[in-house]
Amino acid sequence: MKTPANRFKQGLGEGPVQLGFWLALASPNIAEICGGLGYDWLLVDAEHGAQTLPGIADQLRAVDANPPCSAIVRVPNDDPIGIRQILDLGAQTIMVPMVETAEQAAALVKAARYPPQGERGIGGARAARWGRYPAYVAEANRQLCIILQIETAQALENIEAIAAIDGIDALFVGPVDLAASLGLLGESNFAALSEVTAGALARIRATGKPCGILSRDQRLVQQFLDGGARFIAVGIDAFALAKAAGDMAKEWAARIAGQAED
Repeated sequence: MKTPANRFKQGLGEGPVQLGFWLALASPNIAEICGGLGYDWLLVDAEHGAQTLPGIADQLRAVDANPPCSAIVRVPNDDPIGIRQILDLGAQTIMVPMVETAEQAAALVKAARYPPQGERGIGGARAARWGRYPAYVAEANRQLCIILQIETAQALENIEAIAAIDGIDALFVGPVDLAASLGLLGESNFAALSEVTAGALARIRATGKPCGILSRDQRLVQQFLDGGARFIAVGIDAFALAKAAGDMAKEWAARIAGQAED
């Protein structure tokens, strides 16, 4: 069997904007549900979510069972060992948080690629489907997709240098951490942060690299779409569940209260 093509990577350069959704609750069931809802990609968040390696593998299986949806795994940090472990689980696309320099970006590419282009150790049992993808080691680098997050003031200064590193497929703006780094947290800074994020997306586009972003604010989502984002996440499972359950509780509490008054 041939190693599967990375559909998400292919979509970065062609077709419509890819719509995504964030998985923070570390649940294979939620991954399975969301994988069948029409999203182009789901992100398994191992930076902030309560993830384990077996749990990530189960979520990858759940997404794999719902083509054409693709999985992205946000790794906890730039640790080469953690990156290799997640790639060995079968992730084809990884997102790395808090990347601030070109040197850091180059080291990440080395950690994620097999020799001679990189330094990844050979041992990806599930990634090679336990031998069912016999050419996996030879084909993995070509299907690998590396996304780096721009979410600090230093990263903002180094966008062009980071984007120039061979092997970096896309950059992703992290608006909340970027706001914190720049002292722009809070609704009063909405306009200023909108300007900063729009400028970051424009600079990324100018490098020729695809750009992505996450926002649950519909005003910003439309701005980012207009600004040329090639992949965008519009929700997070924990917040979506909280809102839906909360709205339902309010609706039924109001109905029950109305019946009591009658």
